[in-house]
Amino acid sequence: MSFDGTFTHAMVNELKEKLLGGRISKIQQPFKNELVLTIRSNRKNYPLLLSANPIYSRIQITNIDFSNPDKPSNFVMSMRKNIDGSIITDIKQIGNDRIVVIYLETKDELGYQINFKIIIEIMGRYSNIVLVDNEEKIIDLIKHVSSSKNRFRTLMPSEKYVFPPKTNKKNPFNDFSDDDLKDLQNNFEGLGTDTTRELEFRLNESNIKRVAFRNFFNEINNNIYPNIIIKDNKSNFFPIEFKSFSDSDKKTSYFSLSEMLDVFFREKAQNDRVKSSGENLLLVVNSVLKKDKNKLKRLNKDLKKTENMDKYRIYGELLTTYMNNIKQGMSEIKVNNYYDNSELTIPLDNKLSPSANSQKYFKTYQKLKKSINFINTQIEETNAEINYLESVLYQISESKLDNLQEIKEELIVGGYIKKKNKTKKHKNNKEIGNKFISTSGDLIIVGRNNIQNDQLTLRIAKKNYIWLHVKNIPGSHVVISSNDPDEETLLQAGKLAAYYSKAKNSSNVEVDYVPIKKIKKPNGAKPGFVIYEGQKTLVVTPEVELVEQLKENYLNLNSK
Repeated sequence: MSFDGTFTHAMVNELKEKLLGGRISKIQQPFKNELVLTIRSNRKNYPLLLSANPIYSRIQITNIDFSNPDKPSNFVMSMRKNIDGSIITDIKQIGNDRIVVIYLETKDELGYQINFKIIIEIMGRYSNIVLVDNEEKIIDLIKHVSSSKNRFRTLMPSEKYVFPPKTNKKNPFNDFSDDDLKDLQNNFEGLGTDTTRELEFRLNESNIKRVAFRNFFNEINNNIYPNIIIKDNKSNFFPIEFKSFSDSDKKTSYFSLSEMLDVFFREKAQNDRVKSSGENLLLVVNSVLKKDKNKLKRLNKDLKKTENMDKYRIYGELLTTYMNNIKQGMSEIKVNNYYDNSELTIPLDNKLSPSANSQKYFKTYQKLKKSINFINTQIEETNAEINYLESVLYQISESKLDNLQEIKEELIVGGYIKKKNKTKKHKNNKEIGNKFISTSGDLIIVGRNNIQNDQLTLRIAKKNYIWLHVKNIPGSHVVISSNDPDEETLLQAGKLAAYYSKAKNSSNVEVDYVPIKKIKKPNGAKPGFVIYEGQKTLVVTPEVELVEQLKENYLNLNSK
């Protein structure tokens, strides 16, 4: 079910039950389009998420922890200035639309009562969060919309707030006629596709359609039964039991709508936030990568030219030998090549003297000869950077949100991103790597990015521990905290190395393993790059189920 008007109605009921009379004690904006208000109500803290995300717009109480940015946005500063400490006096839905109004009461500096409203428009890419005063003037909003973008209404600070255009549709929670039941979506407000389908199912099953219709909305008001149903590998959320689904469809029930939405949106919204946060990093890395690949093409082209450098030496030597046969103004000369006793035609610059033509070929030969070492060095360095950047691209694509900041810092240190002035330096107290326990009880650690790979391999792991990495493919460093793991542990660590690499969807992946003491990092090498010798190789196929099992082993061990 989408977050339609009917679901909004149910959510407003839940929020009113928990938040009315509560005080706003904290205001955060963890992401560009999302605001979190911590409401202190009935001696409990309720983090209220207001999301204007174009895909996952919604309002709910959340138990997901959000990190607060170092520097609050202008919107947050405005919200804190005006409504920090405000009391929630009411929460209302506009008709059965996806618009929720939170009524607030606070006092100004002189102690006089003042009122504000937070208006949440849950409308996909047009979603917004607006703070207005008691005269309906916009104080601030999370998305500014000028008149050039919206002719009907301007959503900018100091403008008068205007609600979105109303329809002539009826509120299904109010009275209606039997004729209205003939075309549900056109006659009633706030009915999404899933709600309409469920209503049509109930109406077709009932002899008294009016009663069936009314019972459905009575359930929304009184018999909330939050559940997520998976059908045909697609999951969706519902506020009550939808009878149009069969018993064979997988259903999971929850205590509240908000708890259900946390479960439903956790991974989806997390992936979206990672994508959004990682977009700038991807742009930077892809831009440098494109330049490097073009540079590599030019270098290989230049190296190709050096294959013919001996030709220019021979030209110079033959011109020196047959100097007397060359006349000023000639554009070519045919001579006998005494190296292979063949006739050879040598191009000449008719503006140069015979001697200058000969010297020109010798200089070309010397220039190409000297360039070989430089070109080969450049090719080696460019290939190394390409491999490094491709590993960063892989890590960004596989990253969780908290890992992207480390990757960004890595790119700043590498000079790929310009460091902003006055940026606070973060203390990194985060644990290094993802941890797993093999079926034999050995700890296996997998680095999450290149910085962690270096720390894990070169600082944390003991010299006699076993190190693994996929062969010639970007991936994580993997360390078994044992100097003599059994074959099962070695195989499981190999599968983890394959899973946490660019070859995670492949089969028969080659994974090298070697004691840590045989790992070396060349001077000046990029983060995550090491060399090793004396390795052995496993051939494995990644298994998602095994990864989850070994992760569960670790969690179970540490929960005791």
